[in-house]
Amino acid sequence: MGAESVISQRYEETYASVYEYLQARRRDDPRFTIAQLRDFLKEATIRQGNDWIGGGLLFDATQAAIVAAHEAVLAEWQAEVGNAARAS
Repeated sequence: MGAESVISQRYEETYASVYEYLQARRRDDPRFTIAQLRDFLKEATIRQGNDWIGGGLLFDATQAAIVAAHEAVLAEWQAEVGNAARAS
């Protein structure tokens, strides 16, 4: 397996894992809020930008997947809230 394929696989696995975790948290934890998810996204974005020691391509792919999963779940949740508000 080449380096590109390892990096791609890490991204996909990390994204799927974080996405599923966040969806499960939404479903199972009534105290989990959009505001908390926004805060987690902000922290993940800061971690992504704090690579001053040079974590390498694998680290970069992992952090990008974490941020992308948070953004996806947040966008879906906000759309659901918006749709629910319009339906009311």
